[in-house]
Amino acid sequence: MTELFSGGLISYSIPQIVLNIVVTFVLSFVIALVYKKTHKGLSYSQSFVFTLVLMSVIVSVVMMIIGNSLARAFGLLGAFSIIRFRTAVKDTKDTGYIFFALAIGMAVGTGSYNIAVVGTILILLVILILDKINFGSMRKHEYLLSFVVNHDEGAGNTFEGVFKKYLKNIMLLNINSKRDGKAAEMTYHASFVDEDKKEEFVRELSGMSGVEKVHLITSKEDVEY
Repeated sequence: MTELFSGGLISYSIPQIVLNIVVTFVLSFVIALVYKKTHKGLSYSQSFVFTLVLMSVIVSVVMMIIGNSLARAFGLLGAFSIIRFRTAVKDTKDTGYIFFALAIGMAVGTGSYNIAVVGTILILLVILILDKINFGSMRKHEYLLSFVVNHDEGAGNTFEGVFKKYLKNIMLLNINSKRDGKAAEMTYHASFVDEDKKEEFVRELSGMSGVEKVHLITSKEDVEY
């Protein structure tokens, strides 16, 4: 029982440490590349891709530090509990990539190279297959819609009628106050009932009183909102 808390530490040579870090980096780098290739939607973040690789390498080092010592595991858990992550994950699929990177880092850090390599190959294969067949998709075309509402001109929610006329699905993503509260920038995630009426929709929305700077961006482009 005493060895469980204080003993059983694994001694790694410098070549082993380097090998673990390099293998983790290569595998997590491939994961990040596949994430970039298969990402869809409007919430792409370069910092998230960077963090995937960095986090996986750090976890590998952490697993080597812990070894077989339960005391070290509790100590590191207490240290990491001090860190607070305030960035919300916008895409639920990103959470899967986070756990993927963590698992690979843990596998390599504990010397389970076969599990790490085979697991990475097969999981990435599953991801690529699901992306190829567009699994789970219900809408083919989605857009990011943004425009400014001038409160002084009494725009109110009059644009809701235009939404019902042209849009099949609409979801409010963000509201930014402009001009000391006299205006607001609205950002929506939208899909059209008829794809051929996009220009007509933009013209009608732009022509409404109090509505300015209408922008419609296809979700095929990677942007942050």
